[in-house]
Parts: sequence; C-alpha cells; structure tokens
Amino acid sequence: MAEDTASNWTITGCTVDDAPALGTNNAGAFWGQPYWRMIWPDDAQLSYITEQMQKRIATHVLLFDRHKRRHEKAVDKKTGALLGYARWLLPPALQSDGPETAWPEAMVPDVDEEAKKKFQALADTADWKPGEHTPGVNTEELDAKISAVQNRLRAEREYMILDYVAVHPDNQGRGVASSLARRGIQQAERLGVPIFVLAFDVSLGVYLREGFREVERLLQDARPCGGNENYNTYFLVYEPESLKTA
Repeated sequence: MAEDTASNWTITGCTVDDAPALGTNNAGAFWGQPYWRMIWPDDAQLSYITEQMQKRIATHVLLFDRHKRRHEKAVDKKTGALLGYARWLLPPALQSDGPETAWPEAMVPDVDEEAKKKFQALADTADWKPGEHTPGVNTEELDAKISAVQNRLRAEREYMILDYVAVHPDNQGRGVASSLARRGIQQAERLGVPIFVLAFDVSLGVYLREGFREVERLLQDARPCGGNENYNTYFLVYEPESLKTA
C-alpha cells in the first residue's frame, strides 16, 4: 500500500471486490463529458448506466488481461471511500503473471474458476450497448481518425500506456487524478519506460502539469455526428529521466 502523505487519500491496488465502487466512480466521472454522454439515449439515467457498468467490471475490466493491465485506486484515509481509479497497460516486454512480473502490487489478484463463472454470468445480464439506441450519433469516422494517429505514434516505440483515469465529480479538483498519474510515473522511472496517454480537453492540464509532453493533437467537430464542436484529442508522452540522459 502506498501512502500519499501530502493528501487525504491512499493509492493502492484493486481487487474484484472493488467492482461496485468502481462502477459508481467511473460512470459518474464520464457522465458529464460530452464525448461519452452522446453515446447514450437522452432519457438514459446515470443510476441505470452505473448499475450495468458494475455488473461488467470484474470480468471485463479487473480480470481481463491480468498479465498486461495494472489497476490502482485512490481511497479516502478516513472513510475508506473510493475517490478515483487509474488503469495502465504494460509494454509487451514487461507483461507477465509470473513471480517476476512488473509492478505486482497493482496487478489484480486472480480468483478461482467458480468465481470467474459467477462474474461472467453477472456480466452477461448487463444491458450494455452504448451507441445502439442513439441513431443520430455516429462517431465511427471520428474515432477511426483518433485510432489512426494513436496507432502510428504507439508503433514508434514501446510504451507503458495510461489507458484510463476516472475521478468521480464529487472528488474532482482535489488532485486525485494527479496522484494517480504520479504513481504510474514513479513506476515508469523505476522500469525505464516512457508513458503514452491520449487525453481530452478536460484532462489535458493534469498531464501537462505532471511533465507529459504533447506530441500531436487532433481537433475535430462532432456536430455532424450528433455531438458538439469540441471532439478534441491530445497525444502525450512522458519521458523518464533515465531515458533523457541515455
């Protein structure tokens, strides 16, 4: 467990028991973002989306690609409430679930086959079809352009990927996202690997303040697809000190 002595929370790894809290946190974090909200019907309720997400998290997030993914959460020191979450993807050379695996404290502990079947059965009951009930919204062309840039940049070298950061609106503006990003930066410095992240307008400042460098941006207008004019993405890299001096 990693204490953040400068704050009121602790950064630690995740387990399957965190699925309900993660669903609440993650759905709430993205519900107010236009690029995510637009894929759900106008009459969709956050409470319903949260419930469906909670059903899927153990199977489709926490136990999926355990050898590759690393998960951390920020937890309030006094209340134990989950304040934020980050998911990282290790570069291929470091992916392992053996005893020598990298960053083992952020690897979700495995569960037995019976538990996996129960989690899968629960996930199968989820009503999770983003975009299916919003016929006026089609972001495929926009997303394809984003993927093309991202794939080109990520093919240039091996990165640790900051894949997902979510902080519930009740906890935003307190530095939780920055703390989660710093934990990955510490690992990147220790492992000697650069970090790649795709950011939107709402999160760009966090990464720039933590030392990431913007390498490219893609500014798109989503109004023809049913969104708004700001469908902007930024591609950033963090370079460990060991690679700067190599």
